[in-house]
Parts: sequence; C-alpha cells; structure tokens
Amino acid sequence: MNGSSRTRLWQLAAGLSVLVALAGLIGYDVPTLLDGADASRDPYWIVLGSFASDVVALVAAYGAWRRQLWGAVLLIVVNVFWMIQVVGTLFDPDGGGDVAIALVMGVLHLVALWCLLRHDARGPAEVEVAGVLRT
Repeated sequence: MNGSSRTRLWQLAAGLSVLVALAGLIGYDVPTLLDGADASRDPYWIVLGSFASDVVALVAAYGAWRRQLWGAVLLIVVNVFWMIQVVGTLFDPDGGGDVAIALVMGVLHLVALWCLLRHDARGPAEVEVAGVLRT
C-alpha cells in the first residue's frame, strides 16, 4: 500500500470519527451536561467519560488527518473504547430503542478501525527505496 492510500484511509477514519464525536457531543453530551447530574438517566461519570472521549476523538482525528502516527494510534484507542460501549448498549436490557443506533455506530467504528489497522500488503523483507521495490 503506498503512502497516498494510507493517507486516504486515515482521513476516512478521521472523518468518520469526527462525525461520531460530533453526533455524541450534540446529541448526548452537551444536553446531558447542561441538564445536570440529577436529570441524567445515566451515572454522571459516564456522561463525563463520554464527553472526554469525544473531545479526545476530535484531537486524534486532527492528528490522523495530518498523517501523524500519534493521531492514528489515539484514534484506534478511542474507536476500540467506542466499540466496547456499543457492545454494552447491545446487551443492555433497558436500551431497547438504542439498538439500531448502536448497530449503525458499530459499523462506523469497524470501518474506522479497518482503515486505521489496514497493513501494508508487502512482506517485511520487501522495501521500497527511491521508488524501486527491493527484496
């Protein structure tokens, strides 16, 4: 896989993660934070953790978009964390209406993780030097 393919995959993963983070911030985090702990149906530490993971995802997406390894690694960590949340939502007995949303989010996270973890198809002994493939 050449550098431009990896760049496009990282940018796709960053874009999907920004979409998910903004949806989480607008649809859940900010309204719940504004309502306060007493009005929240979830424990408040979950609300704060969700807000923090969305902010970290935005920072990581910026790094991945700029082709920084730290951004891609951090984006992998955030998407794995989000996948754990999706699995928890799917097995939550009280979350009946959230199953469809969780499935859509799960697909988005899997696509982002695939883009970030896609490895070079060449073997470890093959190296490209000045545009020439050498073994």
